[in-house]
Amino acid sequence: MSKFNSLLMGRFKNHPKKEKMNELAERTSTGNLSSFSGVFQTAPISEHEEASLRHLLEKYQTEENDLSTDLKSLSTITSEVRAISNQAVILHGERIKRAQALFKNYREGAFSQWLLTTYGNRQTPYNFLQYYELHHSLPKKLQGILDEMPRQAIYSLSSRSASLEQKEAFIEEYKGESKAELLEKLRTSFPLTKQDKRNPNKAKMVYNHLTRALKGMGEVRFEPTEEERETLKALAQEILAKL
Repeated sequence: MSKFNSLLMGRFKNHPKKEKMNELAERTSTGNLSSFSGVFQTAPISEHEEASLRHLLEKYQTEENDLSTDLKSLSTITSEVRAISNQAVILHGERIKRAQALFKNYREGAFSQWLLTTYGNRQTPYNFLQYYELHHSLPKKLQGILDEMPRQAIYSLSSRSASLEQKEAFIEEYKGESKAELLEKLRTSFPLTKQDKRNPNKAKMVYNHLTRALKGMGEVRFEPTEEERETLKALAQEILAKL
């Protein structure tokens, strides 16, 4: 095997223009070339994600574990899994886009029916389509940032009726925030109109929460201490003050 690698390296070195192939041959001989090379575009995980993985390993470690080596491997695996997931969505979106173009020559409703037949629902493929369209419209640098962002936040950003420039600015500002933080930032940056069905009815949400809380207080196991009673009374007064 070593003789074969030496021969392979020698042939590549005779051709300066084949530096890329030379590099691949060297990586093959050292065992550093995985099936991922040249197929998926991976990005390093964020410091926050690495800290989370480190905490996970430390929590479940045994005396036999090499945390430093395992953290490096797990970080790579996590990055690769994300790359696979991102690429899958893009491939779905690209094909959905092609199907959409095909169905433009048919009566209204044909495309939606195809989505239902193929995916079982409309929301998932529409998310894929909007993700693909946004990703395709961005420069390479921002595509890399987009790939690191939480998927649900990207779906929400893609569906917002904001200009491409505004969406690009939002992506550039990403600093590793969580899904919940990004969704809240989205609601602030690009608020939905009252007519938009995606805009949650806050009053109804509060009513539902209070109804569930009231139901819980009627259960047999609801036996608050005196201190807990006082806390609940104070909270009830705060709620009344908001009305």
